[in-house]
Amino acid sequence: MQLLKSVFKGKSRGVVALSFTAEGVAIAISNYGPNNLRTLIFCNFIYTNKKIDSLKELVATHDLSNYDCHIVLATEDYRLITLESPQLDDRDEMLAAIRWKMADLIDFSSDGAYLDYYPMPISDRANSLTMIEVVAAPKSSVQGLIDLCQRCDLNIATITIQETSLRNLSLLLMESERGVVLLHLQKNSGHLLITHNNIIHLNRKIASGFDRLNDDGSLGSEQVKIEQNSLALEIQRSKDHVVSLYSFSSNTELTVLPTPYNTQGILNFLINEHGITARILDLSTLIDGSVVLNDNIQAMCAPVIGATLHYEVVEDADS
Repeated sequence: MQLLKSVFKGKSRGVVALSFTAEGVAIAISNYGPNNLRTLIFCNFIYTNKKIDSLKELVATHDLSNYDCHIVLATEDYRLITLESPQLDDRDEMLAAIRWKMADLIDFSSDGAYLDYYPMPISDRANSLTMIEVVAAPKSSVQGLIDLCQRCDLNIATITIQETSLRNLSLLLMESERGVVLLHLQKNSGHLLITHNNIIHLNRKIASGFDRLNDDGSLGSEQVKIEQNSLALEIQRSKDHVVSLYSFSSNTELTVLPTPYNTQGILNFLINEHGITARILDLSTLIDGSVVLNDNIQAMCAPVIGATLHYEVVEDADS
């Protein structure tokens, strides 16, 4: 899925994926190999409040003007809303109907938004509605990222979101066709993604990030326990929801991407106190390349790593 048509048609050496947050820039660079295989050659999170200077330095160091640039929107840059699909065949008419429906559902003008969507799978229940997941992003915010990248001589190929980038990581797992429950925790929030047959069946934004799930003294132990219980409840409810709607195994293991510290502690309370079967997903064991991926880099860069792995063109994205 892409929010914009590709603006770069030339031959490229690979993919550079970028995500911009208040703290800095997450970047992953993969080279193309035989049969379109990708090799990760660089990955890091650059803490900076001077993004254009940092990005220009990265472009010069790695010769990134010859790469396809994939921008991964940060969570706060877009809204993701589930809607009943308009029964229309023409894509332009479809997007116009979606724009009208979204007018009262987002906190910015739908007329001033980039819109895109992807279909949700049909439920096994009788008379189920056809649903879609709609992505809405303010044009002003997206245009600022486009301008930043173009000022640094980057060739923007696509703009994508956290959920589809994380879905690409789930495809690395042997059990991806049977079903994956993937948890990615950021500092102040997180994403829970459930996929089956490589299709997103459910996504949930998690209100607590890893900072609030570890008892490091910044929160009282009672508040940490509340945050932990809330996370466990959200995971279990989400799994139950998918099991009730689709042919999805109830005993599918939770896969947790590393956090900068104490990932095992998070697993321990999920396993020992809530009976949730879980494991840590170490991307360094699955990604082709010689880049060192420690827990901090995996936590901060998982979506941009995912964005370098898979690229599927969708025609005529609305603008």
